[in-house]
Amino acid sequence: MKLTSVGPVMATRELTLSGNTTVSVVIGKPEPFPDGNGCYCPYQIRGLGSERISYAAGQDSIQAVMLAFKAIGAVLYTSQAARDGLLTWNAGRTLGFPVPDSLRDLAPS
Repeated sequence: MKLTSVGPVMATRELTLSGNTTVSVVIGKPEPFPDGNGCYCPYQIRGLGSERISYAAGQDSIQAVMLAFKAIGAVLYTSQAARDGLLTWNAGRTLGFPVPDSLRDLAPS
């Protein structure tokens, strides 16, 4: 499924890149798939390279949101900016998103 918009925005977060540039995470409202099998939660990361709209899928809207958070965390923590220590949130080391277990060593504890 290709999305052209995140649709109605459910939540946003502003991160800082290199101390003066804003990176925005925009999370859309979860929606049921057109075929009725499960739900998807769209999201977009703006200001960190590709600004394509992606989504995470789950059995219901809560699982879709939880998986979207982890997908966002994976993109952020594996970015060159995060690896170089140039991406921050709230002036801290953590970017405020969980990561999948396979990437746990990338996120500060």
